[in-house]
Amino acid sequence: MSENKIINKKGVHYGWVIVFVGFLAMWFITCVFTSVSGMMITPVTEELGISRSRFAMTSTAASVAGMIISVYIGKTFRKYTVKKTMLFGAALFAACYAAYGLAPNIWVFYIIGFFSGFGMVMSSMVAISTLLTRWFDEKRGFALALASTGSGVGGVIMNPLLASMVTSIGWRKTHFVLGAMIAVVMVPAIILLVKESPREMGLEPYGKKTTAESGVATVVTGFTSTQAKKTPMYRMWIPVVVIVQATFNTMMAHTVAYATDMGFVYTAAARIASLMTAGLAVWKLVIGHLYDTAGTRKAATVSLSVFAIVLMLYAISSKEMAFIYYIAVALYGIGGSFVTIAFSVIVQDIFGKKDYATIYGNVNFFASIGGGIGSPIVAAVFDNFGTYKPAWWGLSILMWISVVLINMTFKAKEKYDR
Repeated sequence: MSENKIINKKGVHYGWVIVFVGFLAMWFITCVFTSVSGMMITPVTEELGISRSRFAMTSTAASVAGMIISVYIGKTFRKYTVKKTMLFGAALFAACYAAYGLAPNIWVFYIIGFFSGFGMVMSSMVAISTLLTRWFDEKRGFALALASTGSGVGGVIMNPLLASMVTSIGWRKTHFVLGAMIAVVMVPAIILLVKESPREMGLEPYGKKTTAESGVATVVTGFTSTQAKKTPMYRMWIPVVVIVQATFNTMMAHTVAYATDMGFVYTAAARIASLMTAGLAVWKLVIGHLYDTAGTRKAATVSLSVFAIVLMLYAISSKEMAFIYYIAVALYGIGGSFVTIAFSVIVQDIFGKKDYATIYGNVNFFASIGGGIGSPIVAAVFDNFGTYKPAWWGLSILMWISVVLINMTFKAKEKYDR
């Protein structure tokens, strides 16, 4: 094995710079998308006089856009490059979040949300995972985990910051500030730091293996997108994607509202959300290492099982038994890390690198469906029952089903390879 783990002649592999860009994207794109909606539920719905389920439809509008662009994201990357796609997406996303501050009614929220969905998919996890797949042959799980901690670290900082800003300057001006922050951080980072592949810099991926005798690189193998869709693994994997993404988005969007419903004041609820995202950041590193050492199947099973338990703890939580809620919030990151780590790792482990971006884009299409339907359905449960608890029980059942399905997926892969 050649010693190309070294990044360049000075010793630091440039792949870790790509990880840093991913960290920023997860903070200023993904974290903003998931955290801001939750922080804005109460102030926006009260000012506009709308139900929570109507406000939650904003995320559905974004998910519809995400579904559309996900189908073409692989082709877009090939035609325009990942860097140009990310740059356009980040600029669009920043403009959308500033525009929310001008929205006079919920219908304008839906329109802006739709366009923000394009920006998010083009500039966040799909793009970052595609770059990291090119830049890393070893420590892939850890690299993804480290990049994705941006959403957790960002949440720790953003949740109390947003709560303070909403209280002091209102939700509209808060959106103006957010838009400016996204643009100022992401646009220069993408322009200056993103490189399409190691070849662009005359490098090899981190840990790339070559034959000792001839130095010929390992051949890239895997399924095409068309071939992948015809496999039993794909059919069992997709329902897991929908369920997990729906659950992840829902919990991020409704945790603050759920906490205030239980009797926590708004600022305390924001601190709880910060605890959740802090745990997410820490657990991503742990789970990322687990994917690299214990294997994808075991790590995925652990992650989804804990996620199901967290949902059950949510369902039995109350202000009188706040310790149960705190335990659930602290453990959330074990399950929540599945979205940012497992989606990418499983696509590569099951279907290979050959048509990775297109297959991941197709998977993200279904993730967008889950992200779009989860929050409105849970909000509708609250509007009808006056509590989130039936929703948490329902999602926990679906998560246990996902545990079974993910193991069936890997069993099908073993049979397919024979």
